[in-house]
Amino acid sequence: MTLNHHLLAKATTDSVLAKFKSGAWQCCKDIGIDFYRVGCESTFPSPDASFYDDAKKLMVSFEFKPPTETKRGILTGLGQSIAYLNNSNLSYLIIPRRLEDFDIGLYMADLFKNKIEDHLPIGLIVYENDTPTNVSLHHNVNALTKEAEFKAVANGRFWAKHQDLPIPLFHLLLHCYYLKKIGQIVDDAFAYCWQTFLVPSANLKTLNPNIILDISGKPIRTLSGVKNNLFFEKKFANAKKLKGKARRISVVELESDSNTNFIGDNTYNSYKKNYVTFLKHLGVIDSNGNITESGFKLYHLGLVNGPTSKIFYDYFTQAVLIIGHHLDLIFDLDNLCNKFRGIKTIKEVKDQMLNDYGAKGMIKRNPNRKVGEDSAVGFLKYEFILWNSLSLTVKTNGKPEISFNWKKITEVCSLPDL
Repeated sequence: MTLNHHLLAKATTDSVLAKFKSGAWQCCKDIGIDFYRVGCESTFPSPDASFYDDAKKLMVSFEFKPPTETKRGILTGLGQSIAYLNNSNLSYLIIPRRLEDFDIGLYMADLFKNKIEDHLPIGLIVYENDTPTNVSLHHNVNALTKEAEFKAVANGRFWAKHQDLPIPLFHLLLHCYYLKKIGQIVDDAFAYCWQTFLVPSANLKTLNPNIILDISGKPIRTLSGVKNNLFFEKKFANAKKLKGKARRISVVELESDSNTNFIGDNTYNSYKKNYVTFLKHLGVIDSNGNITESGFKLYHLGLVNGPTSKIFYDYFTQAVLIIGHHLDLIFDLDNLCNKFRGIKTIKEVKDQMLNDYGAKGMIKRNPNRKVGEDSAVGFLKYEFILWNSLSLTVKTNGKPEISFNWKKITEVCSLPDL
């Protein structure tokens, strides 16, 4: 997907969401005003956007086609829309009004009326070629088929939520999933990585964290690069200060906290949830915990060139921006920065974006959150740590402003497919 394709898809789906949120559009007679955007399945088949209704437990997915698409490609989009019904209650195909001198909007509207209506819960949305935000509902879904009447499950926020995962560690995780693919390990790949590389059982006896080495033997450092990335460093240090029974109790707690078979909340399960969710959202592993084709290609790139090589970092960045939808965040944040430059601080701009996202249905709105109230973790805190490490932001000579490196962003988004 090119940069232009991605931004066109974002512009049209943002407009579609606004239509539903305002009540101007409804599907299935009364659904739409409570939609909010959620994550999509990143492995085949993967829609361009998905909306969810909490109360109805209803998922709707969208397939976007650009004005450079062929007639055959538009028909392929219809097939993709049908495939999305495996995980969504209904879907919409979004197409341009014209392909060169051919009125593809009129042709598809006729096809939907004669072949799709009353048979499949698929709608048709047409946008104007010169104004992609000008969208029209040419064929709606007025009722679900019996097969589509199931309770769908939401996939969290629409972007790949990052939680302080160093990029060489991302590659090491892919290495473990690759070992599972070739049969060298049979258990859970993340549990294997945890027990073998991150928190080996010997650490619980010595109360010392181990230096984690990447696939080329180099120590894995934090995203900021200021120190080695060590697990349980503070927990071990605190335990070593204790004596006798207090230390033994602390060690038991550490064993429970690092137990890969623990049912419930512990540190291992917290890391697993955050890291694996990120991997799935980038499409490098599937819902069954298996490495995907794109995941293998990215792993192989890091294996050949090194997990700290520029080419691996660039393709990782591309995946984060396009597949992980961080480009959407950056685009929206950049627009707000330009609008309020010199007027609002960075924190105020991020608070504005959080409030806007809640109002527009870009995230699930928290009814208990007050305007200006800080969350436990600042909005986009870890995303900014990642963007800074990938050189997607640029320094502003000490000014309290945000500025993005659009030259870098354009370059990595324009890289050829692996």
